[in-house]
Amino acid sequence: MLVITEYNPFRIVPRYNDTMLVKDVGEFGLIEILKKVLESEAFQVDTALLVGIGDDAAAWTTNVSTTVLTTDTMVEGVHFARNPGRWNDVGWKAMAVNLSDIAAMGCQPDYAVVTLGLAKDQPVSELVEIYQGLSAASKKYEFGVVGGDLVRSDTFFISVSIIGTSQNSLILQRDTAQSGDTIAVTGTLGTSAGGLRQLAKDSSANTILSRAHMRPIPRIETGSLLGVHGVHSAIDISDGLIDDLSKLCTASGVGAVIDTSLLPIDPTLKTTFPDEWQKLAMTGGEDYELLFTGPLETIQSISTAPDVPVTAIGHIVDGGEVSVRQPNESSITYDTTGWDHFDN
Repeated sequence: MLVITEYNPFRIVPRYNDTMLVKDVGEFGLIEILKKVLESEAFQVDTALLVGIGDDAAAWTTNVSTTVLTTDTMVEGVHFARNPGRWNDVGWKAMAVNLSDIAAMGCQPDYAVVTLGLAKDQPVSELVEIYQGLSAASKKYEFGVVGGDLVRSDTFFISVSIIGTSQNSLILQRDTAQSGDTIAVTGTLGTSAGGLRQLAKDSSANTILSRAHMRPIPRIETGSLLGVHGVHSAIDISDGLIDDLSKLCTASGVGAVIDTSLLPIDPTLKTTFPDEWQKLAMTGGEDYELLFTGPLETIQSISTAPDVPVTAIGHIVDGGEVSVRQPNESSITYDTTGWDHFDN
């Protein structure tokens, strides 16, 4: 049975008015509104800009390569809780979420800058641990941390921006999926969401699931392979499988069918959450895996590469609907809006 998921990822407001609040338009509706302001009033950059607002990263060409730029912010109380034993993990994750965007564009990271918003009485030892986590990611993925800023703030936050490049000038985008493409993902789904559930009950949890949430692995090497192999489109799974697939479909003007029996699930997630693992996999978010589309033979060639966990989970179709195929013919519905900073 096909269960049609109703989805409007951007909740685009047809007409802005002065009485609207952020909660009325949502995160992606706000992005669209502000994007239109920039398009009508800001200086318009030259044709070297390949990708602007709306994808995982901006991209532009230089004489020797294509350059991408992405940024993400993590705020205490929204993205992480104050936990004395986890500051190293916070630093790692602040880098990883940006690196995942770089991977989704098929690029390699080059340089990062880091901004911290701090209270005057914040322990320096916490910041040292955070920077140890940042440094660990920098060393593993071989890019430099070259600057940043410190500001006073009542709420602690860490903001990272990363510049990366594609030496072959190939970049991946979310608006280029084609009908007939196979849909594939790296890694497993729902693992991070399961870890978040565990950490909510025990902040010191150290399990496969909790580590997936606190120390996600950005798929930099896999992302670099995708464009070379001829993948058509890609996006990283930060807001949940259904949410991010729907964004890709909306940007590309296509629909999708996915088969829940094909979803790659860590056995620990199934045993820990026997009644919820599928919902966590479909809508949980923060997996920071790659979702991409392309010809079946392309997906198969990538899936046979060493150390690259890739699973085909469905296909792209004409139209604008994202459909979910259940193996037992049962009906199931999901909240497909995924993570929205102003809905949660």
